[in-house]
Amino acid sequence: MSTNILKLKLKRIDPVKYATVASLLTMLVLLIIFVPFMLLFSLAGLGASSGFGQGAAIFGGSVFVIILLPIIYGVMVFVITLISTSLLNFILKKTGGIEIDFEKTGLEISQIGQARIE
Repeated sequence: MSTNILKLKLKRIDPVKYATVASLLTMLVLLIIFVPFMLLFSLAGLGASSGFGQGAAIFGGSVFVIILLPIIYGVMVFVITLISTSLLNFILKKTGGIEIDFEKTGLEISQIGQARIE
C-alpha cells in the first residue's frame, strides 16, 4: 500500500446541512434555467392566438410563477434530501460506513483551514 493514500471512513452526514446545500443549489440552477424558459413561454403567449400560446401565457405570464416555482422545488428538494440523508445515515450505521481513499498532497488534516504563509 502506498504511503500517499489516506484512508478515511464516512460514518455520518448532517442531514439538515446537506439538505440546505442541495436545495439552494437546486434553486439556483432552476433560476438560471427556469427563468429564461418562462420568459420565452410568456413571450410566446403574448404574441400567439393558438392553444399553445394561451397555455404558454398561463405558465409564463407571471413573475410570481417565475419566482414561486423555484422556491417550491427548493422546499421539495430540501424535504426529499433530508429524508434520503437520514436513510443514508441509518444505512451507514448498519453497514459500518463507506471507506474513502484520499491522496496525500503534503497537507495534513490538522492543517486544513489554517492560513499558509509561503
